[in-house]
Parts: sequence; C-alpha cells; structure tokens
Amino acid sequence: MSRPPKQGRRGRGASKGQGRGRRKRPGAQVPSQTIDVTIDKLGAHGDGVCRAEILGRPQTLFVAGALPGERVSAETVSKRGDGLVANLLEVIEPSAARTQPGCPHYERCGGCALQHLNTQAYATWKRDRVVQALSQRGFDAPPVLEPILIGEGTRRRVTFTALKRGKLVTLGFNARSSHDIVAVDHCPLLADALNDLIGPLSAALHGILDDGKRVHIHVTACENGADVLIEGDAAPDLAAREALAAFVQSASTARVAWKQEGLAPEPIAQQAAPLIYLSGVPVELPSGTFLQASVEGEHAIRDAVLAGVGEGAERVADLFCGLGSFSIPLAQQAIVTAVDATDAPVRALERAAGRAGLGGRVVASVRDLSRQPLDERELSKFDAVVFDPPRAGAAEQVRYLADSNVSRVVGVSCNPATFARDARTLADGGYRLLAVQPIDQFIYSPHVELVGHFCR
Repeated sequence: MSRPPKQGRRGRGASKGQGRGRRKRPGAQVPSQTIDVTIDKLGAHGDGVCRAEILGRPQTLFVAGALPGERVSAETVSKRGDGLVANLLEVIEPSAARTQPGCPHYERCGGCALQHLNTQAYATWKRDRVVQALSQRGFDAPPVLEPILIGEGTRRRVTFTALKRGKLVTLGFNARSSHDIVAVDHCPLLADALNDLIGPLSAALHGILDDGKRVHIHVTACENGADVLIEGDAAPDLAAREALAAFVQSASTARVAWKQEGLAPEPIAQQAAPLIYLSGVPVELPSGTFLQASVEGEHAIRDAVLAGVGEGAERVADLFCGLGSFSIPLAQQAIVTAVDATDAPVRALERAAGRAGLGGRVVASVRDLSRQPLDERELSKFDAVVFDPPRAGAAEQVRYLADSNVSRVVGVSCNPATFARDARTLADGGYRLLAVQPIDQFIYSPHVELVGHFCR
C-alpha cells in the first residue's frame, strides 16, 4: 500500500516537489512497489534517474520531482522504455540545489518540470545537455558557452487545453503525463497580455463548446491584440461563430481562427491582421505560423546569429527562414536569400521587407529543403549560411553544406541531439565548431535552444 507524501525527515522544505503521484499515466501498468532510492542524475525529461533493485531485478527508475543526490521514497506505477516510472512520495534527504517552486500549480501542472531546482544548478544542467549531445558525436571539450536564461513573464505564445463538463469549462494545462486539466487563472511564465485573456477566454468558451468537448487553444500576444487559434474536431456552428465574434469585439483580440484536423485554419472573426515586430519591422502573422516563444528569446537568438555571420558577409542564405527573424536584421548588412517550405510565412516576409524598403535585399522563395536542399553550386554564391530547421534537424541540407565552400555557417536548433548530428556532418566536411550559445526561453522545461558558429 502506498504512503501519502510526508515532510522529509531531514531538511526544511524537503517534501516540496511532491504531489506528482496520483495521476493517470500512459503506458503499461506495473505492480506497485514502494522503495527508498538515491537519485543519480537528472534525465532528459527533468526526472530524477537512478538504478535500483525493483520488482526482483535491477532497473532504471524515473522519479519526477527528485534531484541528484537526494534519497527519496517512491512508488512504481508504469513502464517507460526499458525502465519504470515512479511517483515521488517523500524526499527523505533533500539536495542543497532544491528550492521552493514559485507557482501554486507546480505540483500538479505538467507545464514545468524543474521549478524545484535552483538557478545555478538549473543553468548547469541546461548547458550540460548541450555538452553531452556534442560529446556523444565525438566533440571533445565542445565550446559551449554559459546559457542565456530568459526569465518569467516573457512568454508571448501559449497553448491551453479546455474541456466543458455540464456548465463548467476548465481551461488550463494538462497535468504531467495525463489528460487531466489543471485549471489556471494565472501563469507566472506568461506575458501579462496572455494572463489577462484567461478569464475572458474561459467565459467565451461556455457559449462555444458542447458538453464533453475538448479543444486546444493557441494564443499569441501580438502588438495589436491577441491572435487566437482553436483546434477542435468539428467546425463551429452559427451560434459558436457569433460567440467568437462577440469575444473578439469585447477582448483585446485581433483575430480568432478555427482549425480542424487536416485542414487549414479558418478565420472566424478579425478586427485587424495580427502584427508582430521583427527587429523593428512590422510583420503580419499568418494563423498557425511558428514564432519564437518570447521577444527576449528571439532577440538573444538573433544577436547570436548576427555574431556568427559577422560583418563581412555580403550574400547570406537564411534557410528554414520562417517569418524572417534573421532575414530582416541580416538584410541591414547583406543581400539575403530566404527559403522556407511553407508559403504563408514566406509571403508575409516578402510583404514586410517591401514595406520596410528591404524588398531588393531580401529574396524569398518557397522550397522544401528536406526534399530539395540547396546543392553545392547554389551554395557557392553565399558568404554565409544560416539554418534554423524544425526539431528533426537539417540532415539533407547539411550534407550539401559540408561539401560546399561557404566560409561561415550558423546553425540554430531547439534539439541538441539533432544539432549535434548535423554538427558532426559539418565537422567531417572540414568545418570547425567555434562556439555554441545555449538559450533557455522555455524556462523550467527540459528544452533548450542553441546557436552554433562554424567556419571553414
């Protein structure tokens, strides 16, 4: 039988981070066993990880909320890969790196994994994630800088989950490894404009959702109001459309669109085209288009990209360019060829560059670089190349880069593992990895972004 979470027997605040049991978890269930273990390290998901004799044999154990060096009591609940997931019951001997989480929802909400880790240990862990990924690809003592930490209150985009049961709408975030929703009225990570929208959005959903319906709501704080995209399994009826139109009129909202699976977003109501600023240039935001999670994070990545390209480059390729977070500032010093697979952001970049007087300095085109990468001949005209692919990386494009004569390459990534793979390809082709700058704009999560500088 399991024990309820207790105060630790040694150390003030030792039980903080508990409450992470009692959740429905996916994966195969296993017999419940309560065990005291000492945590060895933090895993890729921010869980405490150790090896222990469990259910009659040595196994890897993942314990959310536990820190390296801590002795904890945990209860096995399910399988994960070749190991077992356990709920944290009690922190018996706390780590000196443990701190009090600042959010009242932390112990239930699945949005954050590491609020219980102090700032210095947290920054070290983020940097180590990048170092380890590169080391596994054969980089000895990789030149990884100290991470830039983006603070709370900066997130300009967020995804909420909402569910209607009877007359009650619950809006918030999924509990950790669960479909349960933790209702929130304020999140310390979000910009004020997003927190201010939680109440009005929740109220509007009463007239939009049918009983038992669940939707995901993507909200971006733009310069002229929020951009809201609702993902649901059926198109809204007339009453729901009228309710959404009323919401746009009453709230600080520029646009609401609806997306059914497999279909393009459908605009429902709009007061104005949502605008963002990229290096001072206004850009219309197409519905559902990728945008960096915070202005501060965008600027940190941009500055690292510009430093990697350097001042001498006259012709630069911005591959996987998106809306032009790098194309627009690079165009102040070079002729930029911007390429992306999706039409809407490329056209938005073209329009923005034209209005800003950069039309002759930004040449944008639509091309799937995973299937049709730029070859050595096409790359030969550039002094520098920037690539910022999705999480899967840029394996096909990097193969051609490795055989090119481009003197400077800058890689941007949200996935250290695929970045390290692509960096290895470049290194094998004769490039030297000069520096890697981690940037942590997904605060308290296991994710880390980075910018890598290469030279021929």
